Amino acid sequence: MKVAFFVYPSAFQSPGGGEILLLKTKEALERKGITVRLFNQWEDKLKDFDILHVFGSFRDCVWLMRTARSLGVKIVLSPIFWSTLQRTFFEYGGIYKRTQMVLRHVAKVALPFLPSERRNMFLLADAIVPNSQAEAEQVSRLFYIKKSKMHVVYLAADERFMDSDGSEFIKKYKIKDFILSVGRIEPRKNQLNLIRALKGLGRRLVLIGDVVPHYDEYYRQCKREADKDTLFIRRVEHDDTLLSSAYAACGVFVLQSWFETPGLSALEAALAGARLAITSGGSTREYFKDYVEYLNPASLGSIREAVECALQREKTYDLKQHMLNNYLWSHSADQNIRVYEKLLQ
Repeated sequence: MKVAFFVYPSAFQSPGGGEILLLKTKEALERKGITVRLFNQWEDKLKDFDILHVFGSFRDCVWLMRTARSLGVKIVLSPIFWSTLQRTFFEYGGIYKRTQMVLRHVAKVALPFLPSERRNMFLLADAIVPNSQAEAEQVSRLFYIKKSKMHVVYLAADERFMDSDGSEFIKKYKIKDFILSVGRIEPRKNQLNLIRALKGLGRRLVLIGDVVPHYDEYYRQCKREADKDTLFIRRVEHDDTLLSSAYAACGVFVLQSWFETPGLSALEAALAGARLAITSGGSTREYFKDYVEYLNPASLGSIREAVECALQREKTYDLKQHMLNNYLWSHSADQNIRVYEKLLQ
C-alpha cells in the first residue's frame, strides 16, 4: 500500500496542531509497515499511489483531488473542521469581518447543499476521517454529506509524554505550578480573553507559541493587556523535551480556544499528568469526558472559575490512563489503516 499525504501549500509556514497531526500520522503508519510519502508536486505522480490522503479542507487542495479522482486514486480527507456561531460574534476584528463570518455560518446551516469548494472536497473524497463523532455530525449537517462516508479517526499523543518531568522547565524559568497555554497566538486560540480572565489570580501565566502571520496586532494587544505575571515564550519544537517538561511543571493546562477538535496540546498535557481546564467548544467533551473542567471561551468569569476549580482538583492517574487506553498514535494508525483497506477492497 502506497499513500501520498498532501496539505495546502502554506501549512508549514506557521505550523500548529494540523501539521503535527500529519507528521505523527505518517510516523505511526510507517511503524505499521505502510509506505507514506509527503507528496511533492515537482517529482511525484499520483498514478504511483494507491491513496491520496489530504489534511485540512482548504480549497487549495481541491484541484489535486480532482486529478486523483480522474486517475482512479482513492481519496481520504481529514477535514479538521469546526464552525460555530458563537465565535463569529466574539471574533477579533472589525464589524465587517464578523458580519461576513456570521453570514457564512448561517448560510451553511440554512442551505447546506449550496455549492462551495469545501463541499466539493467532501463530495470528491471516497472517505472522510473526522477526528470525532461531533465533527462528523457537523460536516454531514452543514455540507449535506452522507454519513456513510464518515469514519472517525481519533487524534492522539506520543507515549513519551507519559514520562514527562517538570525539572527542566523549572530550572530554566524558575517557576512551577503556573497556568500554561500552548498554541499559536491568534484570535481563534483566544489568548486575549485568557489574559484578561486571569489578571490578579496570583499565579504566573505562561503562553508558549508564535504569532500567526497577519495577526501581529492581536499579539501586540495581548502584550499590552498582560500584567507582570504573564510570561510569553516563543514556540517550542514539538520534539523538544522542554515542551513535555512545561506540561509536567504546570499547575493547570488551559485550552481557552473558541473551539478545538480537540487540541493536540491538551492530549499531550493530559498524558503528562497535568490538570486541565478546557473550552467546551468543539469536540472536547467527546475526548475528555468528566476528567477535566470546562469553560465558556466568551466568558472571562467562566475561564477564571474553570482554572480555579482545576487547581483544586486532586491529581490522579485516571485521566492519564484514559489517554493511554484510547489516544495514542498507534490507535490512530490502526483506525486509518482500516479505512484505507476498506477503500482498496
